[in-house]
Amino acid sequence: MRPLVLAVAALLLPVSALASERLQVPQLSDWKVMSSVTDKTGQSTELIPVQEGAETWTRRITVQAFRGVPLTVSEFLEQAVAKTAPVCEAAAAGPASMGSIGGREAGSRTIACGKYKGDGRGTYVLHFAIRGRDAFYVVSRMWRGAPFALGQVPVPESELVQWRAYADAIDLCDTTDARRPCRD
Repeated sequence: MRPLVLAVAALLLPVSALASERLQVPQLSDWKVMSSVTDKTGQSTELIPVQEGAETWTRRITVQAFRGVPLTVSEFLEQAVAKTAPVCEAAAAGPASMGSIGGREAGSRTIACGKYKGDGRGTYVLHFAIRGRDAFYVVSRMWRGAPFALGQVPVPESELVQWRAYADAIDLCDTTDARRPCRD
């Protein structure tokens, strides 16, 4: 399913002018850029719903491209779980789902933090990672709200369906490879 256009891709342009690989993510018309940073190690763009603020957001999407990261997708997903457990009460993770996007290794995994030790709120995140040729790409979709018990999923099922459709619309194209065309 790819009915959404890609505006975030413009926010995540290749760091090198010679890079031909591009991460294409769906545009959500009712979301805004909260922050965008580019440096020698890569790029990161954070989006939140237009009616939410930087401190009060309950939903967030982070799109990242890292240069020089030697991890496999599986290793990244394991590392995300390992880094969550020490900062959360009631941390849990779903199984990793592995596959490929544009011929490149890809995978996703949900991680639940029932109560973050820093602010006491609960978080639930879907990480979607792609090991590209030019970079290591991660798109994370997050819910933040009231604390919740281990084993609970605080995000409504209908919203999780939207998250999956969003992840399914992510693509990795290459302007130099006719088999991996970029959408307009």
